[in-house]
Amino acid sequence: MVGITSWATYVPRWRLDRSLIRQAWGTSQPAGSRAVANFDEDALTMAAEAVRQVAAAGATAVRGLYFASASAPYWEKQCAAVVATACDLPRRMVTADFAGSVRAGTGALLAAIRAAQAGAADDAVVVAADARLAAPESEIEGFLGDAAAAVRVGTRQVAAEFLDAVSLAEQFTYLWRIDSDRFVQTQPGKFSNTYGYGRDLGEAIAALLKANQLKPADIAKLALYSPDARAAADLAKSLGFDPKQQLPPALATTIGCAGNAEAFLQLAAALEEAKPGERIIVGSFGEGADALLFRVTEAVGAARPQASLRDWIEAGTPLPSYQRYLKYRSIVAGDEPGEAIANVLEFRELKQDMRWYGSRCRVCGTVQFPMARVCIKCRGRELEDQRLERCGTIFTFTVDHLAASLEQPLAMAVVDLDGGGRVYLQVSDAAPEAVQVGARVTMSLRHLHDGGGNHNYFWKARPARVRGEA
Repeated sequence: MVGITSWATYVPRWRLDRSLIRQAWGTSQPAGSRAVANFDEDALTMAAEAVRQVAAAGATAVRGLYFASASAPYWEKQCAAVVATACDLPRRMVTADFAGSVRAGTGALLAAIRAAQAGAADDAVVVAADARLAAPESEIEGFLGDAAAAVRVGTRQVAAEFLDAVSLAEQFTYLWRIDSDRFVQTQPGKFSNTYGYGRDLGEAIAALLKANQLKPADIAKLALYSPDARAAADLAKSLGFDPKQQLPPALATTIGCAGNAEAFLQLAAALEEAKPGERIIVGSFGEGADALLFRVTEAVGAARPQASLRDWIEAGTPLPSYQRYLKYRSIVAGDEPGEAIANVLEFRELKQDMRWYGSRCRVCGTVQFPMARVCIKCRGRELEDQRLERCGTIFTFTVDHLAASLEQPLAMAVVDLDGGGRVYLQVSDAAPEAVQVGARVTMSLRHLHDGGGNHNYFWKARPARVRGEA
């Protein structure tokens, strides 16, 4: 049996109320809000948040990591390998990036499933993340949303068994972004939904049902990517499904269209409510369509994550202004780029800075960071590498009003990590006045700064927001 063994989601803290966009430009905007990645987040860091959750148990068994995004921070550098390193996954594994459209996520999922069926990788993680950018004042600026979701594909303790899939490919201009552009372009409207999204994904779902001798009533949930607030419901209705009963709650008013993560988020929502024996169809669109059929097993209850998608949605905080959003997305001027970090230094400190390791004294047991050759407590020289915990408690903090940071003032905290070790880090996702001694925080991979035309990532502390983080 091959299928999904566990899953996890991540939605960034900030929410942009679409009324702020309406006030700024006088444009028509849908109701609700959209999720916004912080200034130090991108598709890669959000993917790391989701993968860390789904690979928390049995990380050493993972044999593959597939990263899917239409908004990856690199054109030429593999994001999957960076995420795998940050999550301290094994070095001997297959990693690959999937890109080019918002259908890359289901393509990556199919690749992981086929690898498991072939016996090439019986435990792999597929993560889809997007933080796409639309031009200010554009029609889709308010509808796009930022999020990530990951599923673990394997052959043991399968929670959702893979049954079948149908894929088709055809050129259709709907959403695109050329190599020299930051902003997603679109040709929205009834024609695009009818002859692009509706025709392609509808054909794939209908063919999947026919091949498996199923009727719409035999499907418990449709987990579909939707290019706008109504497209998925209209498609479901046209195929004979009941949108009110067979679609998970729409994310348009709480997250927005999360690109490659969209279908994965809907799948997570469906699995969090699913009963054994129910069937779920996952569908995505982009220059063609993918439709995948799963059957829920008895293992679904044990596979559910501590933090549900609803938990992440409810843990959001409103952005104070539209101008703050523009600043976070570097649409208005930000800081000057810094100096490059030499790859010699990066290589030397990779285990410490990305895999999050310190040193443990074999004599007195003291854990310390950064890694060292001499114990800071007993001065012993018998130290071993120690994987650090990623949750802790603030011991003390300071607020720096002169720091070179996009967010001013900047909170810096000394954190006592669970399991030992004390670290000094920037605090993200929290107003300085909200940082308190004794507060629980979790380590979050963030974009620290740019230098030499490259992105540099490191760990920051952020408040524990959902179950399982405290």
